Amino acid sequence: MTPDPQPPPRPVSEGAVTVAWTGSTYFAEGLPWSVLHQIASEFFTAAGLPPSQVGYTSALHLTSSLKFLWSPIVDLFGTLRRWLIATQALLGLLMGVLAVLAHDLALGTGEKDTTFIWLTLIAIGVASATHDIACDGYYMDALDKDAQARHAGTRVAAFRVAMLVGNSGLVYLGGRHSWLLGFGLAGGLMLILAVVHRVLLPPSAGERSRRASKVPERSGAERAAHVRASYLSFLRQDRALVVVLFLLTYKLGDALMFNMSKVMLRDLGVSTAERGVINGFGTGASILGAMLGGAWIARSSLARAVVPITILMCATQPLYLLIAAPSLPMGAGNLADAPAYFTAWMAPSLTAITIIMIIEQLCGGMAVAAQMVFLMRRCHPDHKAAHFAFGTAIYAVSQMVTGTYSGWVYQAQGPLVYFALACVACIPCLVLVRWIPTR
Repeated sequence: MTPDPQPPPRPVSEGAVTVAWTGSTYFAEGLPWSVLHQIASEFFTAAGLPPSQVGYTSALHLTSSLKFLWSPIVDLFGTLRRWLIATQALLGLLMGVLAVLAHDLALGTGEKDTTFIWLTLIAIGVASATHDIACDGYYMDALDKDAQARHAGTRVAAFRVAMLVGNSGLVYLGGRHSWLLGFGLAGGLMLILAVVHRVLLPPSAGERSRRASKVPERSGAERAAHVRASYLSFLRQDRALVVVLFLLTYKLGDALMFNMSKVMLRDLGVSTAERGVINGFGTGASILGAMLGGAWIARSSLARAVVPITILMCATQPLYLLIAAPSLPMGAGNLADAPAYFTAWMAPSLTAITIIMIIEQLCGGMAVAAQMVFLMRRCHPDHKAAHFAFGTAIYAVSQMVTGTYSGWVYQAQGPLVYFALACVACIPCLVLVRWIPTR
């Protein structure tokens, strides 16, 4: 009698363990992002660089924009779990190098040229992008679609906790003590996470399936066909043009706000340590928003939740004008007039700034949860890691292009015009959100 065929391995069981590894892996994804796009810009801001040069940190999004080029390789060689652990260890070492370089520059004991700091940041960007590919692919391989939606809030919240640690805690330590401590602790955390995940991270369903079936290695032609299919299948999906345009524009206004908010607060006289505290409240609100957004989507579906969440995100963007406008008296045009208007008696208080950022970040956190669930729904089962990398790369392109030149616009036009333009940048996604596929 022929034995019954063995059923395919099921996704990793849900429960406290799933919440734990989802949270820890996405914390490990969020911390390098914070180093690249938050702590680095705070470091350069504290070093007194002009807005145009601080804006160049947005060019570090290029590594995320290009990760689609090597994302199929991560799918083809080794396992997603091994890629995830190895890149975490590499990131820890690179952050240690960055800590030493930043400390030397701050003390004036090293070269005044920031070339080596930028090169290290680029290396961190490449390693971080590779880690993102593996982490996102592992998440989708380990959980089915319903579980992915249920844990969307957890993953976004964990990412935001990493931002809280970086943008608040590590920035505060860097501003009050030393950047050796700020960047060094980030590197130490990544090394600890690599060790923890090496011991505790369970094999995904795909990894267990390959072990059980003992699938032979693919030939070179099969690998090439897999890579080709990865690219083409993403572009052949339903309403592909709408999907791409939506990903390009969804968080565009939010990204513009973020790019120059630190510079505006610095020019208002808010210190690095104070910015760290404000960042903490804002990031805490974004974590709550991510949890609320994930729960909203899981309870009512993406189709019903994405439109109101998008409206809330866009409606809160003009709040930044309340920070910029009161400090701009009649006749002030650009940063040449900075002493005239940033010291005006009508400048907003730290309390007012904090409240505005809490509200904006709360709605922004819900929007990130919606964005992640939308993107996961666009991933083909055979190319999960590659397709998620394509989607996040598209999003990163808009952040990189607008962010790189944001400092020039801010410097030429001043905060009021700049943040008004950021509000206008929210309009395209409001139009597109009603046309996107949600299944």
